[in-house]
Formats: sequence, C-alpha cells, structure tokens
Amino acid sequence: MTGPYGTYTSDPTIIADYILNKIETNKGTFRIPVSVTFYGDQDRLPSTPAVCVEIGDKQRGLEGAPDMTRNELEVFILVYHNKVQNIEDTRRECDQIAFDIEHLLHQDLQLGGLVIQGYCTGHESGYTYKANTLYRSARLTWRGINKTRLPVA
Repeated sequence: MTGPYGTYTSDPTIIADYILNKIETNKGTFRIPVSVTFYGDQDRLPSTPAVCVEIGDKQRGLEGAPDMTRNELEVFILVYHNKVQNIEDTRRECDQIAFDIEHLLHQDLQLGGLVIQGYCTGHESGYTYKANTLYRSARLTWRGINKTRLPVA
C-alpha cells in the first residue's frame, strides 16, 4: 500500500512484538536488569524480574477518506519481581523497571513507524499471585493510534 498510511498495521501482535523486542534488546540497561521477557502473561515465572507484554483492546472506526479507519491499539506491559530482600526495596525496584520501560518507549513514540503516536497512559502498582507465589507487580498501559485502509487492514 502506498501513501501516508502505508507502513501502519492494525495487527496488534506486530505492535506487541515490537514493544517486546525493544524491551528484550534493552533489558540489561535498566537500573534493575530484567531477567526474562515473554509474549503474553505467564502463569509461572522461572526467574524475576520478569516482563510480559500482553495485547489489550483494539478499537476501529471509519475516519477520513473512503474505507480509511482509525485504529486505537492497547498493549499492557506487566512487570513481576520477587526478591528476598526488604519489601520496600522490592517495590522500588519493580517501579523503577516499569519507569525505565516507560522512558524507553517514550523515546520511540511512533514505534519505528508502526503508529502515528503511542505512549504509556497508565502505571499501576500492586501484587500478583502466580502458582502460589506472591509477586510485586506493575502494569503499564501503552496506547497508540494509526490509520489503515479497509478491506486490506
């Protein structure tokens, strides 16, 4: 497809893979290096800190020229941490990893040309149970928009 919307995709797996690969490539540069990354949330984690990239909602509506759609894509970045240390330090490290990922993604607002604009819109902190283990956790919500043409999109 040619024109200003030629490189955009409405496939959320491509967006999630791009974000996952960016985190995987840079995971050793964070203040707290990430041990493992996964596509999709996991029920068991072999080690921590761990990051999972999970597709969220996708909305599409007609906009502009005939058959042009505006796509709103959502991706969750889940951070899990469980270290034998002071609980405050584990919480701080989990939040630092999430912030470092947010900062990394904000350096590439177009995700290499996949979206018109995308950025982290939320950062939630908490706890998560997985396989009878309690993890400190953080969830980043990334949202992006782009345009594609139907029926090819």
